[in-house]
Amino acid sequence: MTKLLSILISLGIFFVSCDQKNSIHTNQKSKKDSVSIYIKKSKTATPEIKEEILKKAIIYNNYDDNDSLRNINLLKVAFASFKLSDSTLFKNSNTEAYNLSLKLNDTLSIADSHWNFGLFYGKKEAFKNAYYHYYQAYKYYELINNNFYSAKMLYNMAFIQSRLRDYTSAESKLFEAISKYKRLNKNTSLYRCHSLLAAIYMNLEDYDNSILYYTKASDYLSKSANNSELQNQMLLNDFAVTYQKMGKYKKSTTYFKKVLILDSLYQKDIEIYATATDNLAYSKLLDGDTTNVKQNMLKALRIRDSLKLYSGIALSKRHLSNYYLAANDTLNAIKFAKASNIIATRIKNNGSRLQSLLLLSEIEKDSAAIHLAKYVALNEKLEKQDRVFKNQFARIRFETDEYIDKAEKLTLQKFILTISIISAIVVFFLIYYLREQRIKTKQLQFESEQQKANEEIYQLMLKQQSTLEEGRLKERYRISEELHDGILGKIFGTRMGLGFMDFKGDSKDTKQYQDYLEDLQKIEEEIRDVSHELRNEILSTNNDYIALIEELVKDKSKLGDFSYTINSEASTFWNDSNDTIKINTYRVTQEVLQNIIKHAKAANVVLEFDYKDDNLILVITDDGVGFKKPLKSKGIGLVNIKSRIESINGQVYFETAPQQSTSIRLEIPYQT
Repeated sequence: MTKLLSILISLGIFFVSCDQKNSIHTNQKSKKDSVSIYIKKSKTATPEIKEEILKKAIIYNNYDDNDSLRNINLLKVAFASFKLSDSTLFKNSNTEAYNLSLKLNDTLSIADSHWNFGLFYGKKEAFKNAYYHYYQAYKYYELINNNFYSAKMLYNMAFIQSRLRDYTSAESKLFEAISKYKRLNKNTSLYRCHSLLAAIYMNLEDYDNSILYYTKASDYLSKSANNSELQNQMLLNDFAVTYQKMGKYKKSTTYFKKVLILDSLYQKDIEIYATATDNLAYSKLLDGDTTNVKQNMLKALRIRDSLKLYSGIALSKRHLSNYYLAANDTLNAIKFAKASNIIATRIKNNGSRLQSLLLLSEIEKDSAAIHLAKYVALNEKLEKQDRVFKNQFARIRFETDEYIDKAEKLTLQKFILTISIISAIVVFFLIYYLREQRIKTKQLQFESEQQKANEEIYQLMLKQQSTLEEGRLKERYRISEELHDGILGKIFGTRMGLGFMDFKGDSKDTKQYQDYLEDLQKIEEEIRDVSHELRNEILSTNNDYIALIEELVKDKSKLGDFSYTINSEASTFWNDSNDTIKINTYRVTQEVLQNIIKHAKAANVVLEFDYKDDNLILVITDDGVGFKKPLKSKGIGLVNIKSRIESINGQVYFETAPQQSTSIRLEIPYQT
């Protein structure tokens, strides 16, 4: 049924809006045409225009993709149309809001839509439906611990039950509502609850408790921020009616006069004015004082008749019947009693019907039995009806509680299912995490072993370089010794031998002979110088790290076809640094050169080894094509470079851009 109603609502909205759809679609994002502005406009519009504005608000609301916002707007439209007394618009918008609330599982909105339905059916006096929706709203407000609204629903249900003479249940609900309102310090609501309780006790003829609770209601009203003079006059009227029913007519008369003492009562609330005027006259009549009684009763009747207050008209005519009965005018007494009965029957005011039938049975002696029979039959019917209503209310409570219990069980099942799913996900991620940790552990072990292997390789490279250097030095020593001790000795011996020879000849030959001896001596000196230079130990260190780098660059330059320059003014610091720094820097240099060969297309590469502020600095620059956003790159080469330098507490800086040179700067804390 609900689904069918939703479909009908959607179709209705479609047919209303189809001729406006094109213009709306183009302006749906405009503030001028927004739903909230239409709803705001409707508050100040005349009833005729208000309906059109609210319909337009619904049309625009259908274009909103936000279901929660759309739902809020639907509830606003529903409440506005309820106040407008537009049943069709109210039912359509509120039903759509209710269905959307169920879809969103929005408990507060579900409760609000039930509240709207309760107000709607209560206004139409369809009390069973009103009670059902108030109770539904109450249960949903209870689910979300909204004590203020749940107390309001208790009051609304109590009001309906008091109208249907289910006083015991109404009393119970009011005490529950009062308990909630006291905790919230809601004085206005406490005034209403105590006032209704007092009315219930008055109907039960428990007049002492009625006066007690009207007094409490008066106390709460005096504390209320919404206290008004009119409310005080209404409360005085309630006191007066109670004293009237107690038979304290003088006190009742005094209170009715207090009500009417307010000069502006006629303008502020003419209905209360008419009620107080009629009741004052009736109290005076019951007290035996007929002064101005008839005039005031007729005055009240005229006001009620002009306002079409039919329950009030029935009461006025009954009071006039009592007046004429006291004046021994039986004909008029019967006339007004019958008129009261006819009106009460037409408007289905059963309480007034019973009173008029009882009065007629006292006045119209010939038909007394008939009137009494009607009175008894109606009274029995009402008692039976009251029992039916009580059973219906009990069934509504039972069925709703059962539904809520099922909903709670389903919620619990969903909760357990959710917990199970979450637990399974947690277990899965835990297993995944442990697996990842295991892989990382293995990776760390592998990296540790690789580090050791790198260190061993580096040490072997150093040893190899040292061996080569040592071989070169030995060979230089050998050549130096060979030149100095061998060749130089032989030349020296030859020169000395020639010097002791007695060479005779002409002066020219003698001079040439001396020249040759001098040349031999010069050759000796040159060989001696070469021998000494060969013994010099420049480049004789076993740990020349820059030379190792230079050898690497030299090999790579052949592969990449580029020229290179190495500036190594701080070679001493680099040579003295620890092996971990040397190994990682060597591998980084190797990776950078490999990238230059593969990607940069560089013609020149510059390596600068420096030392500054306790940091070893290496800058590698090429004049290649560059690349984009190096730090965000997922390339494993760049990641490895960063990882290696960070492992020795260093930092890497890239300066590059497409079609520009690339500069990579390494800054590493110096450690020996």
